[in-house]
Amino acid sequence: MNETRADISVAIETSGRAGGVALGRGDELAATLDFDASARHATQLIVRLDALLVSAGLRPADLNEVYVSAGPGSFTGLRIGITVARTLAQAVDGLRCVAVPTARVVAENVRDLDWQHLAVVLDARDGCACATLFARREGDIVPDGKPAVAPPEQLLAAWPRPVLLVGEALAYQDFAAEGAEILPPDSPRHVPTAETVWRIGRRMARAGQFTDPLHLLPVYSRIPEAVRLWEQRNGRDS
Repeated sequence: MNETRADISVAIETSGRAGGVALGRGDELAATLDFDASARHATQLIVRLDALLVSAGLRPADLNEVYVSAGPGSFTGLRIGITVARTLAQAVDGLRCVAVPTARVVAENVRDLDWQHLAVVLDARDGCACATLFARREGDIVPDGKPAVAPPEQLLAAWPRPVLLVGEALAYQDFAAEGAEILPPDSPRHVPTAETVWRIGRRMARAGQFTDPLHLLPVYSRIPEAVRLWEQRNGRDS
């Protein structure tokens, strides 16, 4: 049976320091390529995505779906990942996009662990973290409330106990507290990966949770510095 375009999908992860791309054939993950996303995201991402497709004997025109880690995360990384996804959608007729929440990707990393409450903490700079609580419901991991941006002590005071903490912010900030379990700092579970972006994106796609490419935008934990300074000078409603 000949493979159709509808069976081919890619995932993009550039929200943090570790980047990657993944390729899927039908409901099976076919290949992944990881790279350092701490700098020069554009060059790394485009080169790796091209290598992933070439190694599989594919072209961008063969793609049907693209799943992209939408944030919160690195301002630069998110902009580039989203831009590449939108560019693919403009260039490939019928290509559909899925915006995958980065916190959900990290939460998926600890699906197999035993926890009652889960907090995914992503760095928001200036001594703050962007935190999302998760709970298990009907076999799935779902957000338990809206994300919050605050210093660690404020977040900890608002969370139920016991709570398991995971996420890249733990490498920069102190979340030690009674009833708060923190995974070892060198654990790979803290980092979102293209493989997990693909797995969640595939489930969202099968549920029809697509995003119009024109409305595909990065989710920032805080507004970019340039926007904040502009609003200070001109007023928020200018």
